[in-house]
Amino acid sequence: MSRGKFLLAFSPIIGKITPMTDPVRKRIRQLIGEKNIDLKSLSLALGKNHAYLQQYLERGIPKQLSERSRMLLAEQLEVDEAELGAPRPVRQARSTTANQEEIPEINVHAGAGGGGFTALESHSSNGMTFSREVVRDHWRLPDWLLFSLNAKSGNLAAFPVQGDSMAPTLLDGDVVFVDTRVRQPSPPGLFVLADEFGGVIVKRLEVCSNPGDENIMVRVGSDNPHHMTKDLRLDEISIVGRYVGRFTR
Repeated sequence: MSRGKFLLAFSPIIGKITPMTDPVRKRIRQLIGEKNIDLKSLSLALGKNHAYLQQYLERGIPKQLSERSRMLLAEQLEVDEAELGAPRPVRQARSTTANQEEIPEINVHAGAGGGGFTALESHSSNGMTFSREVVRDHWRLPDWLLFSLNAKSGNLAAFPVQGDSMAPTLLDGDVVFVDTRVRQPSPPGLFVLADEFGGVIVKRLEVCSNPGDENIMVRVGSDNPHHMTKDLRLDEISIVGRYVGRFTR
């Protein structure tokens, strides 16, 4: 994989991460609230002054916890250090558990062909499973990032972007991550679809019919104004999943 940056996709354009939006700090605040722990006593338990955690959570000082502080904080909050931003240990060999944590990247050319999305092996309310021969690689995302995406590795799939139909939001060569559990276009947003040739495309979907109409109509659009927009019945669209983020060069 070439190196690049991963952009969280709560909106097409992501702003600067602040102490209030940092996923690790948000998780710590959530845990403290759930356990009803006092920040002052928790700071003292880390061997720090009474205002240490308040400054870390609200002012971003220090920028990151030291390894020792993170370890002690994880013990106090009774969670794995990975939830507080610790790097995951490198595993020397794959196991069944490791495979379950990997996100498949789908070779869209291998899945192309007449008669539908041939890369698909099975699907359920928990997501989709893809044929082994079309999985060209795997991704691993840290727990804190999965938490911020409100997703689990087993529900995600990665697809390379081809063409310029979604520019400037998505660029040719980007890799998009989709939650394969979400296959209804409500609320509106970006989705990966199976096209009529058996491949996949990324489009912006929005329900455009009125409640009570006989057919549910969906507007299938591109962010590039040079590409046309279509209105199709929901049963004419095969949604693979909702876009949650991308890796861009």
